[in-house]
Amino acid sequence: MQHRILLLVNAAKAGAAEAAARVRPCVDGRATVEMAELASASAATVAEADLVVVLGGDGSILKVARLLDGREVPVLGINLGKLGYLAEFTVEEFCNQFEQVAAGRLPVSRRIMLTVTFESAGVRAEYRALNDVMVSGAEPHRMVGVAAGIDGEAVATYCGDGVLVSTPTGSTAYCLAAGGPILMPGLEALVLVPICPHSLTHRPIVVRPECEIVLEPNGLQKEALCVIDGQEQVQLVRGDRVRIRRAPGAFLLVHNPDRPAFQTLREKLAWGQAPRYGTP
Repeated sequence: MQHRILLLVNAAKAGAAEAAARVRPCVDGRATVEMAELASASAATVAEADLVVVLGGDGSILKVARLLDGREVPVLGINLGKLGYLAEFTVEEFCNQFEQVAAGRLPVSRRIMLTVTFESAGVRAEYRALNDVMVSGAEPHRMVGVAAGIDGEAVATYCGDGVLVSTPTGSTAYCLAAGGPILMPGLEALVLVPICPHSLTHRPIVVRPECEIVLEPNGLQKEALCVIDGQEQVQLVRGDRVRIRRAPGAFLLVHNPDRPAFQTLREKLAWGQAPRYGTP
């Protein structure tokens, strides 16, 4: 049976149409191919594919992960963005390795996703996240207070710029910038990271993936803001709760075998590189 491949194109990216035109001949006749714009893609369309090829950047992959909502369809990213940490392939690399892709011989990692539940005055809403969830102040440049608990036990009230809960996938994104640890992609753990806390003692905490983390704004600001994967926002007030736990299912990311994880860290984040000394 022929594979059903969905090409999702982020039309907002420069060169997206040209990249799609170069990819299409590589797969036509070798698979059943459907092409759609990412902005208009539905969860049903994405879930029906055997492989989703995203032409965009890391943000495009985050959106696709939330559309899949735990349905385990492999996703491969062709980078048209800036960093391309999740989108590991160029157009040329995808075309050269398509036989391996179609045969399912490329490495695929299972990535933890988060279920984010908001409780506000008896109203509940639920979201998914692949990278992270942040609670910050609605007014920038002002301190916010966020009480954090793990499995019903109070941990601390953090006063600063906010609090972040990250997956291993998100540990090389905002988590890294906020001073959190880098977690290997296949590791099953979550990280609770205070963002610029007004304290000399608060440090990131690594917790088991089955833990439930609860974040509550304490009213230091009139309103707070919850940001999911840097893309979706929900306003919070004192008394609201954000419950964060591991989501059922996993996100499946196809890896480029020519880009090992530590090589990507070195090349794209300049990780572990020696100082650049001047010529004596």
